[in-house]
Amino acid sequence: MLDVALTLNRRPVRLRARSDQRLLDVLRDDLRLTGAKEGCGKGECGACTVLVNGQAVDSCLMMAYQADGTSIETIEGLLDEGRMHPLQEAFIDKGGVQCGICIPGMVLAAKALLDRDPSAGVEAIRHGLAGNLCRCTGYTKIFAAVVQAATSPRQRRAQAPAPSGSTPRSFRPRTLDEAIEMLAQRPDEIRPLAGGTDVLVQAKDGTVGRGILFDVTGVLELHGIEERGDDLWIGAATTHTEMMASAAVAQFAPALPAACAVVGGPQIRNRGTLGGNLANASPAADTVPTLYAADAVVELVSVSSRRDVPITEFFLGPRRSVLARDELIVGVRIPRRPGVRGAFLRLGQRQAQAISKVSVAVGIAFRDGRPEWVRVALGSVAPTVVRAPRAEQILLAGGADALRQAREIVKEEIAPIDDLRSTREYRRQMAGVLLERAVRKATEA
Repeated sequence: MLDVALTLNRRPVRLRARSDQRLLDVLRDDLRLTGAKEGCGKGECGACTVLVNGQAVDSCLMMAYQADGTSIETIEGLLDEGRMHPLQEAFIDKGGVQCGICIPGMVLAAKALLDRDPSAGVEAIRHGLAGNLCRCTGYTKIFAAVVQAATSPRQRRAQAPAPSGSTPRSFRPRTLDEAIEMLAQRPDEIRPLAGGTDVLVQAKDGTVGRGILFDVTGVLELHGIEERGDDLWIGAATTHTEMMASAAVAQFAPALPAACAVVGGPQIRNRGTLGGNLANASPAADTVPTLYAADAVVELVSVSSRRDVPITEFFLGPRRSVLARDELIVGVRIPRRPGVRGAFLRLGQRQAQAISKVSVAVGIAFRDGRPEWVRVALGSVAPTVVRAPRAEQILLAGGADALRQAREIVKEEIAPIDDLRSTREYRRQMAGVLLERAVRKATEA
């Protein structure tokens, strides 16, 4: 059993949790706070949404001990001296209250949005609730309720301070040295955990045991976005939300924020990390093509060595990389190329919350009005993300017909397959279409 100290609905709480318990399990089973529901268990429905340090999070994809030292709000905590929150009142007024399974998560996701953007409009509300599903399909009334709450006078209550953490360092190391020492001692027995948005889905499917995980989000050396010399450095534990908000990322890796923006819903982006996307080694990972298109280098560390691996050499195949069992991803370095432009586009089964059928990232830099550096990378069209060097050379040479030629030649540089999501031929054709659109988007930016 692990000691966990947190602030829950503005009150200090200390509890003991098993090492394999999720935050959702502790809230519902141990604390009897049943507003958060077990829906999909995979971060797709948002029924289990709670607020962690003010951010909407899927509690089914967060271990209980990861809540150590945080402030958490559940739907039960919105009452203020017996008075409902304006959002709760608005959901009743507008008829947004449906079956009750999904609504608590909707209300909390809306609260996180309005706390951050008190005058959010309809489009911002759509994006803010993109990680929540309504089984009763009452979206029109739900959006109307959030719009009403956005225009209602309300006083935001101050968050109670988070307590000092209590969980042992054997589950939550505080330094990089502690983390890699743990891996060195038990490389075949334990696995690092950050956002949990993929590995805890694997645990739900029974392919990974939750008891073998240890949390690295407390390791400060894995966090941050910094300009270091000629490079931009992004820590492995940096979340998609943080990368989307970074001016430095937008400047030096301009395709990356667009890729982060289509990773799941807000709850997933608030927890999912760059290092996790890399370690997962999926050929459909959305951030990876943008790193190829930025000439990124992956920094790896173990007790015995540190090494830098060009992103193009990091992946070996689906779910396979050069990352050793005793190594951690510390971060990535991206050259700070002046005036670089970029774009990322993808196709999925639906507009959001879907794995890519095909994705394209481009990076372009100009000198005197002509391309002097071009990168083209594609996802979901080969066993790993791939570069398209022939298309790059055509675009670099320029000319009136360059874009049409690159669109055709890129179809020959990929090796797509037929699977449940798409056909080989569709992927091949759409790779050319997306390349043309991405280049136009990047050059017109």
